[in-house]
Amino acid sequence: MPGEKKNGKIIIIGGGAVGMAVATSLTRHSDYSITVFSADVHTAYSQCGMPFVISGEIKDFKTLIRRDEKFLKGIGIDLHLGTRIDSINTKESTVVSGAEEYHYDKLVIATGSKTKIPSDIPGTRLGNVFTLRTLSDAIKIEEAVKNASSVVIIGGGSIGAELAAAIVRRNVNTTLLSRSSSILSHNVDPDMAEAVQEHLESMGVNVITGYVPSALNGEENVSSVTIGTTDFPADLVIFSTGVEPENELAINAGIDIGPTGGIIVDEYLHPSMSGAFHPDIYCGGECVEVLDHITGKPMLSQVASNARRMAGTITKNLTSKPVRFDPILNPWVAVIGNIQVGTTGITSKKAAENDIKIVTGLATGSTRAEYYPGGSKLFIKLIFSDEYLVGAQVVGGEGVKERIDALTLAIKKRTTVHELANIETCYAPPVSTLQDPTGFAAKGALKKMRKKA
Repeated sequence: MPGEKKNGKIIIIGGGAVGMAVATSLTRHSDYSITVFSADVHTAYSQCGMPFVISGEIKDFKTLIRRDEKFLKGIGIDLHLGTRIDSINTKESTVVSGAEEYHYDKLVIATGSKTKIPSDIPGTRLGNVFTLRTLSDAIKIEEAVKNASSVVIIGGGSIGAELAAAIVRRNVNTTLLSRSSSILSHNVDPDMAEAVQEHLESMGVNVITGYVPSALNGEENVSSVTIGTTDFPADLVIFSTGVEPENELAINAGIDIGPTGGIIVDEYLHPSMSGAFHPDIYCGGECVEVLDHITGKPMLSQVASNARRMAGTITKNLTSKPVRFDPILNPWVAVIGNIQVGTTGITSKKAAENDIKIVTGLATGSTRAEYYPGGSKLFIKLIFSDEYLVGAQVVGGEGVKERIDALTLAIKKRTTVHELANIETCYAPPVSTLQDPTGFAAKGALKKMRKKA
């Protein structure tokens, strides 16, 4: 299981949230020799912060770099940026990059995800058509926005919505296009997404749902996007149409891939190879599939907090007694303009896909006492199955993360609708109302259950 060799060689493929967290932790807690290969030219930076530099809320992209190359090499990491690994030989315990071959005692695969651009849309290769994945992508988008008067963002997920809010704040005509009938369709139910869409529209974003673009038009650079029968001007187009695991390297090495496209791993994050889990290799981050706590089925996680937890699991398994990475609820929060939106557990859509019968409760409240200045509306949706909490969604101007964190723990602890209907909460006018809307949402669900009974 965990590595016991002193001065053994560890190679880490990927310099993102998992790869660099494992590397820096191992420098403090082990005697391993550590080499990191990353295809990116930057490392140890916050991807989540990139939209907020584009909006102007964060001064510059340098602020997002938490540890520079000089620091990382200074603590003993052999760091190779802008370097791709071409192949892995698990029998010989080697990796190849160009003409060089490197031996390892333990291997960590943390190759992350790659962006998906629909291949059937004409014009995607025109100039000023971007995706946002790396710091280099963000820098290019920032430069292009400076000279743009109109931007079309294709994809209504969390990154697309964050970018729309960021760019419209730059006084640029912004259109957000979602193929689903509501934005944030992977994260929240349509009734909760409605409040976020209304907020974006109040900021000046033109939100279009239920369409895919027919074409991107222009000669050298993009000039417009055809949506339905209308051509929308666009000096800049950003595709935010999702990501998929970057697993070609793992596939070629004979590592098993699951139905989600992610690497199959056991509870210790060892990858499966022909059905057997390899004891000297660990995998983590967006390239692996893990288990959903509610459905028990494989899923992908693209939240930084789970990546950091996987890095912790890998580090402990390399340096101490084995620890497990348990099934996840994947709690998520985003700040879109001046509104916060969060979710945990399953949505109504996911429940339907898995034949889980649910009862929901909705409540609207305020984040502060009515008479206290600065408050905002708060929308809470709770999802129950067999009287147990299995999902929660919160939208509001403040206090969303704290509620999602608490409700995540409530799901893990199998909290019932009765317990939440009688929830004990604290109160002070600057931070809450006398009775928290969470209790009202639970009471709404309980009332539905009693009617059915």
